Amino acid sequence: MSLHTMALSQEMDAHFLKLPWQTLHVGEFSFFTKVHFTETSYCLLVSDLKGVWCEEAAADVIQERSKELNKRLKAPISSFLGHLSQLIRPLLDSKEKTANTLSCTRTRGTLMLHVKSRLSGLPFYWNFHCEESSVGTVCRHFLQPLISMTKALDSQCQELCLLLRRKDEEIQDYLEGGAVLSRERLKTETFDENSFSKSFMRKNIPEQRGTSGLSERLQQLYSDVMVVQEQQEPDVAGAAAHRMSEQSTELSALTERSAAQQDVGDGQTHKPSQVPPGDVLSLTQQPPVVVSKAKKRKAKGLFT
Repeated sequence: MSLHTMALSQEMDAHFLKLPWQTLHVGEFSFFTKVHFTETSYCLLVSDLKGVWCEEAAADVIQERSKELNKRLKAPISSFLGHLSQLIRPLLDSKEKTANTLSCTRTRGTLMLHVKSRLSGLPFYWNFHCEESSVGTVCRHFLQPLISMTKALDSQCQELCLLLRRKDEEIQDYLEGGAVLSRERLKTETFDENSFSKSFMRKNIPEQRGTSGLSERLQQLYSDVMVVQEQQEPDVAGAAAHRMSEQSTELSALTERSAAQQDVGDGQTHKPSQVPPGDVLSLTQQPPVVVSKAKKRKAKGLFT
């Protein structure tokens, strides 16, 4: 592992959190990718699920590299970046093979993406110098969102299982009331969650290996999760700061009272006042939450 890791700037990190991961095929390799171009800079975040690399390049870096790679081309930086954007963006989530346009090489701690194209009738070359991302970047853009997505999908699955069980109870109520299915092909077996789960895992888990990409539905879920997380973070930070301020004020008052009690005349001894544990709130202390159980209701049919 490389000793040097790269972290995104705060502004770019915040912008990238709103972008879903897309798939980029480079020759025989597939990468999860986030990319952003402006008129004077670009940023690239790439992962093959074994490593995460990124590059954030400003105008001076782009200018110097373009002189090294394209000595015959004289054009403003905005033209180079516009051309790169037009090359890369159509390839995201595309099944098209890019052997003639993109290639990659890996070294210890780095990933190089090589671009070969033509601009204004002349050969155009570019190299993205991606270095290993910091652990914080990996956690914010991969680990935390995917855990949130997993929790959301698990909750959705539980609600759907509950709905299916209620539907089975509703159908049973119809049958007990004398209802008859008009078309035999519509008959279904009673839903068994354990059997369904085992069968689903056996059929689908082997197919989910590799960087096959995220469906549009999962990309939208990723974006929704990040929007909610962005809205919650200021509230959490504000609440923590408020609790710390309250605790600091209370501790200062208690310290002053203790010092005043110790400042007595000669020959008198006073023990410092002891503060009950309940007077100092822990930052993680939370009030007890009372949860009331919903009463179980008997399922009713449409004709009862």
